[in-house]
Amino acid sequence: MVLRSRCIDGYRKMTYGIVNSLVRASVPAVVLTVFALARRYFPPKPVKEYTTAYSLEQLNERFKITQWLVGISMLLIGGAVAWGTHSILANLNQFFAAMEGPSYFVLLPQTAIWWFLPGFAAITLTWEITLGAWYLIGNKQEAELYNHWSTLKSGFDTPRVLWIMAVVIVLPIAVLTALAIPEHVALRNNEIHSRGYGFSSTRTYRYAEARRMTVIKGFRDRDGVLGRRAGIVLDFSDGRRWSSADIGDFKYSADPKLVSFLQSKTGLQLQYADTESDIPGEPGKK
Repeated sequence: MVLRSRCIDGYRKMTYGIVNSLVRASVPAVVLTVFALARRYFPPKPVKEYTTAYSLEQLNERFKITQWLVGISMLLIGGAVAWGTHSILANLNQFFAAMEGPSYFVLLPQTAIWWFLPGFAAITLTWEITLGAWYLIGNKQEAELYNHWSTLKSGFDTPRVLWIMAVVIVLPIAVLTALAIPEHVALRNNEIHSRGYGFSSTRTYRYAEARRMTVIKGFRDRDGVLGRRAGIVLDFSDGRRWSSADIGDFKYSADPKLVSFLQSKTGLQLQYADTESDIPGEPGKK
């Protein structure tokens, strides 16, 4: 079981950087692909009262200035949606960590994971929020006409496509992000409390049971290239292993304050290795 767990951990670390990079690089491609498909399968719905009364050229001239005001408004609203959602997620994560009680160190997940949901939420919800605000505080008929014009310019039924994106893309991301909210590590006076992803229970590691302490530089990808994610690995007498590199942002060196703290609690001498898989011997043995 220990060997299997270590293999799983090694595979996860190896693929994490690759998957993370692919996800970030795929966002623009996903958006462009969705818009291309939308133009083909969700063409603009003709509104007879507007189609017969205005030509596209007339609307282009009418909204020549308005489109800039709307664009600026959407940037401000989108920024507020993204920043507000990010703040809520990050604060909820900190709240779960604070529930552990007094701790000397608290390790939290990568800050980047709290930006995926806010980013996609801003893309899919900003237009509806902007249009809704225009309906409330401005001329509703003018807003509806502008919505008709923007739909014609985009070449697809914008509101419908954005709502489909919200359900198909944003909702699953919201669920996956919510499962990461409880994740944290709290280093308390006598033990480490580690709460993983999803509904996993809290794991406890007592400093008195630590048998080896190793500082690692990172992990190796499939090509053997060293990815820099430094951390501190503790092996315990029961065969379990804990690594500070499993949580938090990528770092080029281990936190010296955390190293000193763990040394003072465990009384162990430091060992060094490039990666966790390079640590010699069996877990739990010196």
